[in-house]
Amino acid sequence: MSRHLRRALPVGLLLLALPLETVSAQAAFGVIGGFNRARFTGSGAVDVASRSAFLVGAVGDFPITETFSIRPELHFSTKGAEVRTVLGSGAEGSLKTFALSYVQLPLLAQLRPEAGGSIRPHLFAGVSVGAVLGCKLGTVDCDDIQEINQHGMDASVLMGGELGLNRIAFGLRYEAGIRAVDATVPGNEIYNGVLSFTLRYMP
Repeated sequence: MSRHLRRALPVGLLLLALPLETVSAQAAFGVIGGFNRARFTGSGAVDVASRSAFLVGAVGDFPITETFSIRPELHFSTKGAEVRTVLGSGAEGSLKTFALSYVQLPLLAQLRPEAGGSIRPHLFAGVSVGAVLGCKLGTVDCDDIQEINQHGMDASVLMGGELGLNRIAFGLRYEAGIRAVDATVPGNEIYNGVLSFTLRYMP
Protein backbone atom coordinates (compact mmCIF):
# COMPACT_ATOMS: atom_id res chain seq x y z
CA MET A 1 0.00 0.00 0.00
CA SER A 2 1.44 3.37 -1.01
CA ARG A 3 2.18 6.14 1.46
CA HIS A 4 -0.38 8.43 -0.19
CA LEU A 5 -3.12 5.79 -0.02
CA ARG A 6 -2.45 5.20 3.68
CA ARG A 7 -2.96 8.94 4.25
CA ALA A 8 -6.31 8.85 2.45
CA LEU A 9 -7.72 5.85 4.34
CA PRO A 10 -8.73 7.80 7.50
CA VAL A 11 -10.79 10.18 5.36
CA GLY A 12 -12.56 7.28 3.67
CA LEU A 13 -13.27 5.57 6.99
CA LEU A 14 -14.70 8.81 8.38
CA LEU A 15 -17.10 9.06 5.44
CA LEU A 16 -18.24 5.47 5.93
CA ALA A 17 -18.92 6.24 9.59
CA LEU A 18 -21.30 9.13 8.88
CA PRO A 19 -24.71 8.29 10.37
CA LEU A 20 -27.35 7.36 7.83
CA GLU A 21 -29.99 9.04 10.01
CA THR A 22 -28.84 12.43 8.69
CA VAL A 23 -30.34 11.62 5.27
CA SER A 24 -33.82 13.11 5.22
CA ALA A 25 -36.66 12.72 2.74
CA GLN A 26 -35.90 16.21 1.39
CA ALA A 27 -32.24 15.52 0.75
CA ALA A 28 -31.04 15.31 -2.84
CA PHE A 29 -27.90 13.73 -4.29
CA GLY A 30 -26.14 14.10 -7.59
CA VAL A 31 -22.86 14.18 -9.44
CA ILE A 32 -20.46 17.01 -10.23
CA GLY A 33 -17.52 17.40 -12.59
CA GLY A 34 -15.39 20.25 -13.75
CA PHE A 35 -12.33 21.78 -15.30
CA ASN A 36 -9.66 23.24 -12.98
CA ARG A 37 -7.13 25.98 -13.60
CA ALA A 38 -4.70 25.24 -10.81
CA ARG A 39 -1.79 27.39 -9.66
CA PHE A 40 0.38 27.76 -6.55
CA THR A 41 0.03 30.86 -4.41
CA GLY A 42 1.95 32.19 -1.42
CA SER A 43 5.40 33.69 -0.90
CA GLY A 44 7.12 30.58 -2.21
CA ALA A 45 5.20 30.56 -5.51
CA VAL A 46 7.98 31.90 -7.73
CA ASP A 47 8.29 31.04 -11.44
CA VAL A 48 4.98 29.18 -11.52
CA ALA A 49 2.22 29.02 -14.12
CA SER A 50 -1.28 27.55 -14.17
CA ARG A 51 -1.90 23.96 -15.19
CA SER A 52 -5.06 22.32 -16.49
CA ALA A 53 -6.66 19.81 -14.11
CA PHE A 54 -10.10 18.42 -13.24
CA LEU A 55 -12.51 17.34 -10.51
CA VAL A 56 -15.22 14.67 -10.44
CA GLY A 57 -17.41 13.35 -7.65
CA ALA A 58 -20.70 13.44 -5.77
CA VAL A 59 -22.73 16.25 -4.20
CA GLY A 60 -25.54 16.35 -1.65
CA ASP A 61 -28.14 18.98 -0.77
CA PHE A 62 -29.76 19.06 2.69
CA PRO A 63 -32.39 21.86 2.89
CA ILE A 64 -32.67 23.75 6.17
CA THR A 65 -35.14 26.38 4.93
CA GLU A 66 -36.61 27.29 1.56
CA THR A 67 -33.56 29.39 0.74
CA PHE A 68 -30.75 27.83 2.77
CA SER A 69 -29.19 24.37 2.63
CA ILE A 70 -26.08 22.44 3.64
CA ARG A 71 -24.12 21.08 0.70
CA PRO A 72 -21.52 18.36 1.33
CA GLU A 73 -19.39 17.12 -1.55
CA LEU A 74 -16.97 14.26 -2.04
CA HIS A 75 -14.72 14.38 -5.07
CA PHE A 76 -11.42 13.50 -6.65
CA SER A 77 -9.49 16.61 -7.70
CA THR A 78 -6.18 17.29 -9.38
CA LYS A 79 -4.23 20.46 -8.60
CA GLY A 80 -0.65 21.78 -8.65
CA ALA A 81 1.11 24.08 -11.10
CA GLU A 82 3.74 24.36 -13.78
CA VAL A 83 6.99 25.25 -11.97
CA ARG A 84 10.50 26.18 -13.06
CA THR A 85 12.87 24.24 -10.84
CA VAL A 86 16.14 22.32 -10.69
CA LEU A 87 14.53 19.54 -8.64
CA GLY A 88 13.49 16.25 -10.16
CA SER A 89 14.61 14.97 -13.53
CA GLY A 90 15.23 16.88 -16.75
CA ALA A 91 17.23 19.93 -17.69
CA GLU A 92 18.32 22.34 -14.98
CA GLY A 93 15.79 25.11 -14.49
CA SER A 94 13.28 23.54 -16.88
CA LEU A 95 9.51 23.94 -16.59
CA LYS A 96 7.97 20.86 -14.95
CA THR A 97 4.47 19.85 -13.92
CA PHE A 98 4.00 19.68 -10.15
CA ALA A 99 0.97 17.38 -10.19
CA LEU A 100 -1.08 16.80 -7.05
CA SER A 101 -4.21 14.67 -6.66
CA TYR A 102 -6.60 14.64 -3.70
CA VAL A 103 -9.75 13.06 -2.36
CA GLN A 104 -11.65 16.05 -0.97
CA LEU A 105 -14.58 16.65 1.35
CA PRO A 106 -15.98 20.20 1.01
CA LEU A 107 -18.72 21.25 3.43
CA LEU A 108 -20.62 24.25 2.09
CA ALA A 109 -23.47 26.54 3.12
CA GLN A 110 -25.71 27.36 0.15
CA LEU A 111 -28.19 30.17 -0.50
CA ARG A 112 -30.79 29.90 -3.23
CA PRO A 113 -33.97 31.83 -4.09
CA GLU A 114 -37.41 30.29 -3.76
CA ALA A 115 -38.67 28.24 -6.66
CA GLY A 116 -40.47 30.19 -9.35
CA GLY A 117 -38.23 30.65 -12.36
CA SER A 118 -36.60 28.22 -14.75
CA ILE A 119 -33.14 29.62 -13.96
CA ARG A 120 -32.15 29.62 -10.29
CA PRO A 121 -28.91 31.16 -8.98
CA HIS A 122 -27.05 29.50 -6.11
CA LEU A 123 -24.33 31.01 -3.92
CA PHE A 124 -22.20 28.85 -1.64
CA ALA A 125 -19.16 29.07 0.61
CA GLY A 126 -17.39 26.86 3.12
CA VAL A 127 -14.31 24.83 3.87
CA SER A 128 -12.73 21.78 2.30
CA VAL A 129 -10.33 19.17 3.65
CA GLY A 130 -8.49 16.63 1.55
CA ALA A 131 -5.96 13.83 1.64
CA VAL A 132 -3.15 13.55 -0.89
CA LEU A 133 -3.44 10.54 -3.19
CA GLY A 134 -0.49 11.35 -5.45
CA CYS A 135 2.28 13.86 -5.97
CA LYS A 136 4.76 14.07 -8.85
CA LEU A 137 7.26 16.63 -10.02
CA GLY A 138 7.72 15.91 -13.69
CA THR A 139 8.04 12.12 -13.80
CA VAL A 140 9.47 11.74 -10.28
CA ASP A 141 7.39 10.90 -7.22
CA CYS A 142 7.61 13.59 -4.54
CA ASP A 143 8.55 10.97 -1.93
CA ASP A 144 11.79 10.45 -3.86
CA ILE A 145 12.78 14.13 -3.79
CA GLN A 146 14.45 14.94 -0.49
CA GLU A 147 14.05 18.70 -0.89
CA ILE A 148 10.24 18.52 -0.94
CA ASN A 149 8.61 18.64 2.49
CA GLN A 150 5.09 17.76 1.40
CA HIS A 151 2.06 17.79 3.68
CA GLY A 152 -0.27 14.80 3.40
CA MET A 153 -3.44 16.76 4.16
CA ASP A 154 -4.88 19.85 2.50
CA ALA A 155 -7.30 22.47 3.81
CA SER A 156 -8.89 25.37 1.99
CA VAL A 157 -11.74 27.86 1.92
CA LEU A 158 -14.09 27.66 -1.04
CA MET A 159 -16.69 30.00 -2.51
CA GLY A 160 -18.63 30.21 -5.72
CA GLY A 161 -21.96 30.25 -7.47
CA GLU A 162 -24.11 28.36 -9.95
CA LEU A 163 -26.94 28.94 -12.38
CA GLY A 164 -29.39 26.06 -12.20
CA LEU A 165 -31.66 25.00 -15.05
CA ASN A 166 -33.99 22.20 -13.94
CA ARG A 167 -31.69 19.35 -12.86
CA ILE A 168 -28.48 20.83 -14.33
CA ALA A 169 -26.37 23.66 -12.91
CA PHE A 170 -23.34 25.45 -14.35
CA GLY A 171 -20.93 26.80 -11.76
CA LEU A 172 -17.81 28.82 -11.09
CA ARG A 173 -15.81 28.46 -7.85
CA TYR A 174 -12.48 29.42 -6.34
CA GLU A 175 -10.60 27.39 -3.76
CA ALA A 176 -7.87 29.09 -1.71
CA GLY A 177 -5.52 26.87 0.27
CA ILE A 178 -4.96 27.61 3.96
CA ARG A 179 -2.60 24.70 4.66
CA ALA A 180 0.73 24.80 2.86
CA VAL A 181 1.41 22.20 0.18
CA ASP A 182 5.10 22.55 0.92
CA ALA A 183 6.81 24.23 3.86
CA THR A 184 10.44 23.37 3.15
CA VAL A 185 11.61 26.94 3.79
CA PRO A 186 9.70 28.81 6.56
CA GLY A 187 8.33 32.04 5.15
CA ASN A 188 8.31 30.65 1.59
CA GLU A 189 5.34 28.31 1.77
CA ILE A 190 3.23 27.44 -1.26
CA TYR A 191 -0.53 26.88 -1.27
CA ASN A 192 -3.07 25.53 -3.73
CA GLY A 193 -5.19 28.01 -5.64
CA VAL A 194 -7.83 26.55 -7.97
CA LEU A 195 -10.40 28.19 -10.23
CA SER A 196 -13.01 25.64 -11.34
CA PHE A 197 -15.74 25.60 -13.96
CA THR A 198 -18.28 22.94 -13.01
CA LEU A 199 -21.34 21.06 -14.23
CA ARG A 200 -23.68 19.54 -11.63
CA TYR A 201 -26.54 17.10 -12.24
CA MET A 202 -29.19 16.16 -9.65
CA PRO A 203 -31.35 13.21 -10.82
